[in-house]
Amino acid sequence: MSRKTQDDQDPIEYELVSKSVMKKEMHRLQAMGERLLTLREDQLATMPLTERLRAAIAESKRVTKNEARRRHLQFVGKLMRDNDEEAIQHALDRLDPTSALFIQEQQQSEAWRERLIREDEAILEWFETYPNTESQPFRAMIRAARKEQPADPEAPIKSGRQTKKLLHSIRQILQTKK
Repeated sequence: MSRKTQDDQDPIEYELVSKSVMKKEMHRLQAMGERLLTLREDQLATMPLTERLRAAIAESKRVTKNEARRRHLQFVGKLMRDNDEEAIQHALDRLDPTSALFIQEQQQSEAWRERLIREDEAILEWFETYPNTESQPFRAMIRAARKEQPADPEAPIKSGRQTKKLLHSIRQILQTKK
């Protein structure tokens, strides 16, 4: 670190970063921006992005030529510097089925689904943990999912339409809670 003084007052500290480290960071941001370009509109709406970056992402749909696309990706990478990278990465991980966060949330959702279908006490625990859940439609989904299951309580959970609908609802509630 080098120090420079400003009129012999408070020292200003600069962190020296090599060019290769700066390029790696630039490429990382550009790759994250490229992942944003592949998202659907409803997925982009959940991302914590600045308006300028949203406009650049919308503009990227029109850019088709190779060199223009490359330059536009660099521009998106540059705009990524003004955004909260960690929040964007966290939101992207929630959508990526190969990320550890997605797998953890999926397993938590499946555990809740199984408990809600098999145990009556789990419903009360759910409403204590997540009080903002609408009681009536949620209980109706649980009843419908229970009807799809075999009579044997030891049998594995069947993945019928209502059971999948319940799992999707649980996952959405868990995501909004965090």
